Amino acid sequence: RAEMSLARAVSADAGGIHVAFEDGRVITVPLTERLIAATPEQRAAGYVEDFGTSLRWEEIDEDLGVDSVLGVDEDEFLEFAGFIEGMPKE
Repeated sequence: RAEMSLARAVSADAGGIHVAFEDGRVITVPLTERLIAATPEQRAAGYVEDFGTSLRWEEIDEDLGVDSVLGVDEDEFLEFAGFIEGMPKE
């Protein structure tokens, strides 16, 4: 299981999506279909939002959860980030 950390920066180019984490790691994952079709300028316009849990490219309406970059369960990641602390499990 991958170690969890919040994202602090994101960049994307023809080689993939590069996510820098608070713990110092940089993880590269493949481009999504929308990012493949995007211009270099559109790829470069990505940013981190939701306190390090989400990645966004506004102009191409693309969102990517940091949980998917890390390969972890979304609910576990959101709990780690403090979003669902104390909520009952289903």
